[in-house]
Amino acid sequence: MAAHERKKEEKSRTKWLLLFLLLLLLIASISITIWALFFRRVPTLAPDYAPRQEEPYAEDMGDDSDEKLTQVEGGGAVSLTYTTEVHIVLSEERATLYFANPSKSNQDMVLQILVQDVVIAQSGTILPGKQIEKLDLLEDAAAKLQPGGYNGEFVVLYYQPDTHEKTIVNTEIPVNITVES
Repeated sequence: MAAHERKKEEKSRTKWLLLFLLLLLLIASISITIWALFFRRVPTLAPDYAPRQEEPYAEDMGDDSDEKLTQVEGGGAVSLTYTTEVHIVLSEERATLYFANPSKSNQDMVLQILVQDVVIAQSGTILPGKQIEKLDLLEDAAAKLQPGGYNGEFVVLYYQPDTHEKTIVNTEIPVNITVES
């Protein structure tokens, strides 16, 4: 009888051990799912080709010089003019800033505004000789922001003006972002 009861007890322990292992596996799966959905950083995507649409808020800078920066064959040369202050009004879903692609540049540009690695605004193509002073926030970006101050960045993407292909180099510029309701 004792051997029979030991086998029964051993089976019972094995069942509890399997149940415990399955419970640990379930907890691990739920934890990974929660991390993937809520805590994983989403990479910032940059278009491979410049948007065909020019930035609607782009205005002439008034620096109508025909003089371009010198560049090596197959390369590019750019000049930037900007301020590091960005002001966002959530109720208008718009960012106020200053960014310019002077006429002497020989690359088209696209400007992204990032807060905590999330793109909240992106321009259309900014041609040489154009400047922007405002950008609309991307859809749902206002819902992700709260009034206050943020450390953000401009990400400047460069594109060949003839092929509209993205160049290898990007520029990241730290900016101070003030958000109001």
